[in-house]
Amino acid sequence: MKQMLRTIGAVLWLAGTALPLMPRTAHAMEGLSIEMGLKAQFLNGALLGIPVVYTCPEGSTSPSIFVELHQASGNEVISGFALEDALECDGEPMETLIFVVPNSSSAFRRSKDVVVDLSISACDELTLTCGDVSAGPVTLSLQRAGA
Repeated sequence: MKQMLRTIGAVLWLAGTALPLMPRTAHAMEGLSIEMGLKAQFLNGALLGIPVVYTCPEGSTSPSIFVELHQASGNEVISGFALEDALECDGEPMETLIFVVPNSSSAFRRSKDVVVDLSISACDELTLTCGDVSAGPVTLSLQRAGA
């Protein structure tokens, strides 16, 4: 019985010393933000360029942006997804254009609005924390001005 208690105590001690070394996940990280930019690009329905303005703290590791689009068109919903992980993190707002391809045989339509969800995630090696921030859903009109 004493041996079993020592073994359990040793396991708990090891677990307690290892936990601070593992990154903790939080839903918010100071200095991490994301929002829609001003002007999307429509390329014949085969490709949408979604403008994104993001900020991540200087020195952030593993930063990535995930974009999810949905567009109702007749009896179907056309969707598309994109992941961008070549991001610069310097603590200042940055703008990027993320291209999304529909994941069906149907193309996006300029005459229909698109619902966009954005999220950014990054980690901080110094504090061993990771965070993510989302924006959306945001409705994006693809119609030309005056159309």
